[in-house]
Amino acid sequence: MANLALYGLGEMGADIARCLVSRGVALHAYDPVSDVTLAAGNFHRCSTAAEAARAAEVHLVVVKRPDDVRALLFGADGLCAAAPAGSHVVLHTTLTPQTVRELAEEVRRQGHVLLDAALSRRNGLIREGSLSLFVGGTAEEVAAVGPVLDRYADNVVHAGPTGAGMTVKLCNNWLLYSNRHAALQALGTGRALGVDPDVLRGALASSTGSSWALAHYSDLDEAIVTGQGAPAVVRDRTTSELHMARDMAAANGQVPTSLQETFALLDAM
Repeated sequence: MANLALYGLGEMGADIARCLVSRGVALHAYDPVSDVTLAAGNFHRCSTAAEAARAAEVHLVVVKRPDDVRALLFGADGLCAAAPAGSHVVLHTTLTPQTVRELAEEVRRQGHVLLDAALSRRNGLIREGSLSLFVGGTAEEVAAVGPVLDRYADNVVHAGPTGAGMTVKLCNNWLLYSNRHAALQALGTGRALGVDPDVLRGALASSTGSSWALAHYSDLDEAIVTGQGAPAVVRDRTTSELHMARDMAAANGQVPTSLQETFALLDAM
Protein backbone atom coordinates (compact mmCIF):
# COMPACT_ATOMS: atom_id res chain seq x y z
CA MET A 1 0.00 0.00 0.00
CA ALA A 2 1.49 3.30 -1.13
CA ASN A 3 1.59 6.30 1.18
CA LEU A 4 -1.70 8.16 1.45
CA ALA A 5 -2.43 11.80 2.23
CA LEU A 6 -5.53 12.91 4.10
CA TYR A 7 -6.71 16.51 4.39
CA GLY A 8 -9.21 17.30 7.16
CA LEU A 9 -9.21 15.73 10.61
CA GLY A 10 -12.72 16.66 11.67
CA GLU A 11 -15.36 14.17 12.83
CA MET A 12 -15.31 12.00 9.69
CA GLY A 13 -11.71 12.59 8.62
CA ALA A 14 -10.29 11.72 12.03
CA ASP A 15 -12.13 8.39 12.12
CA ILE A 16 -11.05 7.55 8.57
CA ALA A 17 -7.48 8.30 9.67
CA ARG A 18 -7.84 6.04 12.72
CA CYS A 19 -9.14 3.22 10.53
CA LEU A 20 -6.32 3.52 8.00
CA VAL A 21 -3.59 3.78 10.60
CA SER A 22 -4.95 0.79 12.52
CA ARG A 23 -4.68 -1.20 9.29
CA GLY A 24 -1.04 -0.36 8.76
CA VAL A 25 -1.36 2.37 6.12
CA ALA A 26 1.32 5.07 6.07
CA LEU A 27 -0.78 8.22 6.37
CA HIS A 28 0.32 11.84 5.95
CA ALA A 29 -2.37 14.12 7.38
CA TYR A 30 -2.94 17.87 7.26
CA ASP A 31 -5.46 20.04 9.06
CA PRO A 32 -4.66 23.62 10.08
CA VAL A 33 -7.32 23.66 12.81
CA SER A 34 -7.83 20.23 14.35
CA ASP A 35 -5.38 19.06 17.01
CA VAL A 36 -6.02 15.36 16.33
CA THR A 37 -2.88 13.25 16.32
CA LEU A 38 -2.41 9.50 16.51
CA ALA A 39 0.32 7.77 18.49
CA ALA A 40 1.44 5.46 15.72
CA GLY A 41 4.62 5.26 13.70
CA ASN A 42 2.70 5.18 10.42
CA PHE A 43 0.82 8.44 11.17
CA HIS A 44 2.59 11.62 10.09
CA ARG A 45 1.08 14.99 10.99
CA CYS A 46 2.15 17.51 8.31
CA SER A 47 2.52 21.24 8.83
CA THR A 48 1.35 22.22 5.32
CA ALA A 49 -0.87 20.79 2.61
CA ALA A 50 2.11 20.75 0.25
CA GLU A 51 4.11 18.61 2.66
CA ALA A 52 1.33 16.02 2.73
CA ALA A 53 0.81 16.23 -1.04
CA ARG A 54 4.45 15.56 -1.86
CA ALA A 55 4.37 12.35 0.17
CA ALA A 56 1.54 10.54 -1.64
CA GLU A 57 -0.10 9.73 -4.96
CA VAL A 58 -3.59 9.16 -3.53
CA HIS A 59 -5.15 12.06 -1.64
CA LEU A 60 -8.30 11.91 0.51
CA VAL A 61 -10.03 15.28 0.87
CA VAL A 62 -12.38 15.51 3.86
CA VAL A 63 -12.45 19.28 4.48
CA LYS A 64 -15.81 20.86 5.28
CA ARG A 65 -16.41 23.93 3.13
CA PRO A 66 -16.39 24.41 -0.67
CA ASP A 67 -14.06 27.41 -0.42
CA ASP A 68 -11.65 25.35 1.68
CA VAL A 69 -11.69 22.61 -0.98
CA ARG A 70 -10.75 25.08 -3.70
CA ALA A 71 -7.99 26.64 -1.61
CA LEU A 72 -6.60 23.22 -0.76
CA LEU A 73 -6.63 22.01 -4.35
CA PHE A 74 -5.54 25.10 -6.21
CA GLY A 75 -3.60 27.31 -3.80
CA ALA A 76 -0.02 28.23 -4.65
CA ASP A 77 1.22 25.70 -2.08
CA GLY A 78 -1.76 23.43 -2.44
CA LEU A 79 -2.36 19.83 -3.36
CA CYS A 80 -2.31 20.08 -7.16
CA ALA A 81 0.86 22.16 -7.22
CA ALA A 82 2.79 19.83 -4.91
CA ALA A 83 1.49 16.32 -5.63
CA PRO A 84 3.37 13.93 -7.93
CA ALA A 85 2.12 14.08 -11.51
CA GLY A 86 -0.88 11.86 -12.18
CA SER A 87 -2.03 11.72 -8.58
CA HIS A 88 -5.58 10.64 -7.71
CA VAL A 89 -7.67 13.01 -5.60
CA VAL A 90 -10.58 11.34 -3.79
CA LEU A 91 -13.08 14.03 -2.84
CA HIS A 92 -15.22 13.17 0.20
CA THR A 93 -16.50 16.68 0.93
CA THR A 94 -20.21 16.93 0.09
CA LEU A 95 -20.70 19.24 -2.90
CA THR A 96 -23.19 19.52 -5.74
CA PRO A 97 -22.52 17.28 -8.76
CA GLN A 98 -21.96 20.32 -10.96
CA THR A 99 -19.34 21.72 -8.58
CA VAL A 100 -17.58 18.34 -8.57
CA ARG A 101 -17.44 18.27 -12.37
CA GLU A 102 -15.99 21.78 -12.44
CA LEU A 103 -13.33 20.87 -9.88
CA ALA A 104 -12.49 17.66 -11.73
CA GLU A 105 -11.89 19.53 -14.96
CA GLU A 106 -9.52 21.98 -13.31
CA VAL A 107 -7.70 19.16 -11.51
CA ARG A 108 -7.33 17.36 -14.85
CA ARG A 109 -5.80 20.47 -16.42
CA GLN A 110 -3.22 20.42 -13.64
CA GLY A 111 -2.23 16.85 -14.43
CA HIS A 112 -4.20 14.84 -11.86
CA VAL A 113 -7.47 12.88 -11.55
CA LEU A 114 -10.37 13.74 -9.25
CA LEU A 115 -13.06 11.28 -8.21
CA ASP A 116 -15.98 12.08 -5.96
CA ALA A 117 -16.51 9.54 -3.17
CA ALA A 118 -19.44 10.69 -1.07
CA LEU A 119 -19.58 9.41 2.51
CA SER A 120 -22.53 7.76 4.20
CA ARG A 121 -22.61 6.14 7.63
CA ARG A 122 -23.55 2.52 8.18
CA ASN A 123 -24.49 0.70 11.38
CA GLY A 124 -20.94 0.27 12.71
CA LEU A 125 -18.10 2.61 13.61
CA ILE A 126 -16.27 4.51 10.86
CA ARG A 127 -12.98 4.00 12.70
CA GLU A 128 -13.55 0.27 12.26
CA GLY A 129 -14.26 0.55 8.54
CA SER A 130 -18.06 0.66 8.58
CA LEU A 131 -18.67 3.19 5.82
CA SER A 132 -20.39 3.56 2.46
CA LEU A 133 -18.68 5.37 -0.41
CA PHE A 134 -20.65 6.45 -3.49
CA VAL A 135 -17.98 6.96 -6.13
CA GLY A 136 -18.07 8.96 -9.35
CA GLY A 137 -15.46 8.47 -12.09
CA THR A 138 -14.57 6.19 -14.97
CA ALA A 139 -14.25 2.46 -14.41
CA GLU A 140 -10.48 2.76 -14.82
CA GLU A 141 -10.22 5.61 -12.31
CA VAL A 142 -12.30 3.78 -9.74
CA ALA A 143 -10.29 0.58 -10.22
CA ALA A 144 -7.06 2.52 -9.69
CA VAL A 145 -8.10 3.70 -6.22
CA GLY A 146 -10.27 0.70 -5.32
CA PRO A 147 -7.64 -1.01 -3.12
CA VAL A 148 -7.30 2.23 -1.13
CA LEU A 149 -11.05 2.70 -0.67
CA ASP A 150 -11.42 -0.89 0.48
CA ARG A 151 -9.06 -0.20 3.38
CA TYR A 152 -11.53 2.08 5.15
CA ALA A 153 -14.98 1.37 3.63
CA ASP A 154 -16.99 -1.85 3.52
CA ASN A 155 -19.52 -0.69 0.92
CA VAL A 156 -17.97 0.94 -2.15
CA VAL A 157 -20.51 1.69 -4.90
CA HIS A 158 -19.40 2.89 -8.34
CA ALA A 159 -22.31 5.24 -8.98
CA GLY A 160 -21.34 6.37 -12.48
CA PRO A 161 -19.30 9.18 -14.07
CA THR A 162 -17.79 12.13 -12.23
CA GLY A 163 -20.41 13.76 -10.01
CA ALA A 164 -22.58 10.66 -9.72
CA GLY A 165 -21.28 9.87 -6.26
CA MET A 166 -22.52 13.21 -4.93
CA THR A 167 -25.82 12.74 -6.77
CA VAL A 168 -26.38 9.50 -4.86
CA LYS A 169 -25.32 11.11 -1.57
CA LEU A 170 -27.70 14.04 -1.95
CA CYS A 171 -30.56 11.74 -2.98
CA ASN A 172 -29.81 9.61 0.08
CA ASN A 173 -29.80 12.62 2.38
CA TRP A 174 -32.94 13.98 0.76
CA LEU A 175 -34.67 10.77 1.89
CA LEU A 176 -32.96 10.88 5.29
CA TYR A 177 -34.16 14.42 6.02
CA SER A 178 -37.63 13.68 4.62
CA ASN A 179 -37.85 10.71 6.98
CA ARG A 180 -36.61 12.83 9.87
CA HIS A 181 -39.19 15.51 9.11
CA ALA A 182 -41.97 12.89 9.08
CA ALA A 183 -40.64 11.37 12.31
CA LEU A 184 -40.61 14.78 13.98
CA GLN A 185 -44.22 15.35 13.03
CA ALA A 186 -45.27 11.90 14.24
CA LEU A 187 -43.39 12.21 17.55
CA GLY A 188 -44.84 15.66 18.15
CA THR A 189 -48.38 14.53 17.42
CA GLY A 190 -48.06 11.45 19.63
CA ARG A 191 -46.71 13.53 22.50
CA ALA A 192 -49.49 16.10 22.09
CA LEU A 193 -52.07 13.31 22.29
CA GLY A 194 -50.61 11.99 25.52
CA VAL A 195 -48.52 9.00 24.40
CA ASP A 196 -45.27 8.53 26.29
CA PRO A 197 -42.44 9.38 23.84
CA ASP A 198 -40.41 6.29 24.79
CA VAL A 199 -43.43 4.06 24.26
CA LEU A 200 -44.14 5.75 20.93
CA ARG A 201 -40.57 5.43 19.63
CA GLY A 202 -40.38 1.81 20.72
CA ALA A 203 -43.68 0.97 19.08
CA LEU A 204 -42.74 2.64 15.81
CA ALA A 205 -39.29 1.02 15.80
CA SER A 206 -40.88 -2.42 16.11
CA SER A 207 -43.39 -1.92 13.31
CA THR A 208 -43.74 -0.76 9.71
CA GLY A 209 -43.09 2.86 10.64
CA SER A 210 -39.50 2.07 11.49
CA SER A 211 -36.66 3.75 9.57
CA TRP A 212 -32.93 4.45 9.83
CA ALA A 213 -33.80 8.04 10.71
CA LEU A 214 -36.06 6.96 13.56
CA ALA A 215 -33.46 4.54 14.91
CA HIS A 216 -30.52 6.96 14.79
CA TYR A 217 -32.10 10.40 15.17
CA SER A 218 -35.05 9.85 17.49
CA ASP A 219 -33.23 11.09 20.61
CA LEU A 220 -32.05 14.23 18.81
CA ASP A 221 -35.46 14.81 17.28
CA GLU A 222 -37.15 14.30 20.63
CA ALA A 223 -34.94 17.13 21.92
CA ILE A 224 -36.13 19.25 19.00
CA VAL A 225 -39.78 18.40 19.71
CA THR A 226 -39.38 19.43 23.35
CA GLY A 227 -37.80 22.76 22.47
CA GLN A 228 -34.16 22.02 23.29
CA GLY A 229 -33.17 22.30 19.65
CA ALA A 230 -30.33 20.69 17.71
CA PRO A 231 -26.61 21.47 18.08
CA ALA A 232 -25.34 24.16 15.72
CA VAL A 233 -23.17 21.71 13.80
CA VAL A 234 -26.24 19.57 13.02
CA ARG A 235 -28.26 22.58 11.91
CA ASP A 236 -25.43 23.80 9.71
CA ARG A 237 -24.92 20.41 8.05
CA THR A 238 -28.65 19.93 7.51
CA THR A 239 -29.00 23.42 6.01
CA SER A 240 -26.04 22.92 3.67
CA GLU A 241 -27.11 19.49 2.42
CA LEU A 242 -30.76 20.43 1.92
CA HIS A 243 -29.76 23.47 -0.12
CA MET A 244 -27.40 21.35 -2.23
CA ALA A 245 -30.17 18.79 -2.82
CA ARG A 246 -32.50 21.59 -3.89
CA ASP A 247 -29.87 23.04 -6.23
CA MET A 248 -29.29 19.60 -7.74
CA ALA A 249 -33.01 19.08 -8.31
CA ALA A 250 -33.42 22.60 -9.71
CA ALA A 251 -30.64 21.96 -12.23
CA ASN A 252 -32.80 19.12 -13.52
CA GLY A 253 -35.72 21.46 -14.04
CA GLN A 254 -37.77 21.36 -10.85
CA VAL A 255 -37.78 21.18 -7.08
CA PRO A 256 -40.23 18.47 -5.97
CA THR A 257 -42.86 19.40 -3.40
CA SER A 258 -41.57 16.74 -1.00
CA LEU A 259 -38.16 18.39 -0.91
CA GLN A 260 -39.62 21.84 -0.37
CA GLU A 261 -41.70 20.54 2.53
CA THR A 262 -38.62 18.98 4.09
CA PHE A 263 -37.16 22.47 4.55
CA ALA A 264 -39.62 22.79 7.43
CA LEU A 265 -37.19 20.57 9.31
CA LEU A 266 -34.84 23.55 9.53
CA ASP A 267 -37.54 25.67 11.15
CA ALA A 268 -38.16 22.95 13.73
CA MET A 269 -34.46 22.73 14.59
